[in-house]
Amino acid sequence: MNVSILQMVSIVSYSNAYLSDQLPEISNQGEKISMYCNKVLFHVPVVGNENQYTTQAPIDWFISLKYRGVKEVKLFYKAIPNQNIPERMSAGFVGGAGVWMVEVVLEGKSEFWYSKWVVDEDQRKLGSNRIWTVTYKLAPVDQLPSEVYDIKQQIDELKSILENLVDFCTIEDLDNWKNIFKGAREVLLKGKPSTSTYLKDMIVEGIYTDEALALMEASDRAYVFSGMGSWNDIAGFSSKEQEQVYIRLSEQLYTCLNKSILSFANSCLSCSM
Repeated sequence: MNVSILQMVSIVSYSNAYLSDQLPEISNQGEKISMYCNKVLFHVPVVGNENQYTTQAPIDWFISLKYRGVKEVKLFYKAIPNQNIPERMSAGFVGGAGVWMVEVVLEGKSEFWYSKWVVDEDQRKLGSNRIWTVTYKLAPVDQLPSEVYDIKQQIDELKSILENLVDFCTIEDLDNWKNIFKGAREVLLKGKPSTSTYLKDMIVEGIYTDEALALMEASDRAYVFSGMGSWNDIAGFSSKEQEQVYIRLSEQLYTCLNKSILSFANSCLSCSM
């Protein structure tokens, strides 16, 4: 999965757990959401002077949510039409997967926090695997239309698309990709996450159903839209008709994965109440 999306999923998880008093120890949570990052910071506008801001670490930002009367925190996504290339083609790169934001719900309005990822050249030269400095800033909007997706419906939709992809890969002799899609589908069929998934380290345990966790893992496994050598680079199909099947299934998968990620991330709202 795109790491910037995964980080927002993590922020939503820890924020809601803290708001519902299900996160008794938060001293190490900044570390958990900082995968590949040297720093993760929130630029919080100063009340009465929007041109100035204070800088908060994730832990301080979590604490401030209760102080400000925040009701809940959600994940927000909006696709951005691009006439040059489909969004799935750029989804593997930071900032290329549409508009993802953290929505902070207050009384009568929302705040939308977007992230900016910048490479820390000093860390890169040192050979560190934590080369990113991530800054969350407040977008100049307080209301945006958002969609709600059902966990069970997304599981059924994703299972169907994955089954079609397995069949397609069988016809085209794409065994490696076939195994990826087959493995993702098996997680959904079991209805619970595998014990080896790293995603458990990125979220708060106990505020999701097993079905929701399985959907998240399957979505991560099936998120094949990355850089060079990814599913986007598949070519040389057996026929023009099969090429069109590839395009159709790829678009269906990408759309379904985005809905599934939203469904999982925001399911913690009802589970934590």
